[in-house]
Amino acid sequence: MKNTSISFNFASTFFRGYRGCFIFLIFSATLFFSSCNSSKKTLQRGEYYSAVMESVKQLRSSPDSKKQQQVLLEAYPLAKENSLRKIKNAMDLNYLNKYGVAVEEYIALNRLADAIYTCPGALKMIPQPTQYSRELGDVLPKAAEESYNLGERQLQLNTIQGAREAYKHFAKANEYVKGYRNVNDKINEALEMATLKVIVEKPVTPKNFQLTADFFYNNLMSQMTRTTANSFVRFFSEEEASRERLNRPDQYLLLEFEEFTVGAMRESKSTVELKRDSVIVGTTPVNGKNQNVYGTVKAELTTFRREVISEGVLSVKIINAANSRVEEHKNFPGKFVWFNEWATYKGDDRALTDKQKKLTNTEPVMPPPQQDLFVEFTKPIFDQTVTFVKNFYNKYK
Repeated sequence: MKNTSISFNFASTFFRGYRGCFIFLIFSATLFFSSCNSSKKTLQRGEYYSAVMESVKQLRSSPDSKKQQQVLLEAYPLAKENSLRKIKNAMDLNYLNKYGVAVEEYIALNRLADAIYTCPGALKMIPQPTQYSRELGDVLPKAAEESYNLGERQLQLNTIQGAREAYKHFAKANEYVKGYRNVNDKINEALEMATLKVIVEKPVTPKNFQLTADFFYNNLMSQMTRTTANSFVRFFSEEEASRERLNRPDQYLLLEFEEFTVGAMRESKSTVELKRDSVIVGTTPVNGKNQNVYGTVKAELTTFRREVISEGVLSVKIINAANSRVEEHKNFPGKFVWFNEWATYKGDDRALTDKQKKLTNTEPVMPPPQQDLFVEFTKPIFDQTVTFVKNFYNKYK
């Protein structure tokens, strides 16, 4: 019987191992055929560039894959033909950004060639992928000049939207040819004109809270600046606006605390009767031995609670500086309740739970300073305001 058991365990272990290998093979095969189908479907959709890249990727790990070789042989000539067709069309139709189109397509063609050259399995099928380095070198200065001129044209519109388009064109020109003409000066000029300038007015509070309100304001300015870092928006404090002589802002962001209360105290107490059954209350002799006597114990528990409530509402208005129109207005509430609980009792403490006993050993304490309470109730206001500002100014990216 013992040998039979060992044989059974061995067979069971072998079967589990075999089953695990079988599942792994099925999983691997599924991934393999899925990748084959993926590149094939990409080719069928006419996405020739992606089909080449996907087939090359698969040939790195499976260099003898007939399906991937076939996809590559079909997709690469089509990818070349498609890119060269786009370049020809752009030139024949005299696109405004015809040289920009040529740059993008030549870069794509060179990426295809680089991918094939660095994959032995792909290089075996396409021994000499075409590179367009000379053509790219010839067209880059023309693309830089083209983008520079397009930027100048947009800048002359003298509008914020035109300046934003100009910034993108100048950035492209600098990308094509680093430092082309005075493109860096043009980038700064366009960025200055394209940027929405917003003065954020500091909320005014009673003197004993102004320091904490300033802390709230400074953190808010910092966070708003971070959340709009990639957009054409700049926030100015009143001091910054004065220092930089910003006489014509685009918008004002007004902050004002309303319904402002800090440190409103409320105290309460409640008394309950407690009892617990089956508690040892003594002993009694039975047949010469002491036996425990069980009974009910009672206590009266009085619980005290002291609450300090701090709450308020921040009004946030975005105002158009040109016509004083309110672009957006939101009120954001915040509330923080600090509390302290303690208790006293009369009677038998065995009627109390552990939690109730802990309360009876707790002493009443004084609430935190009002400045700390201010910080706590403004935390949810801070988060709501940052989200609101981020969402409103997302359209200026």
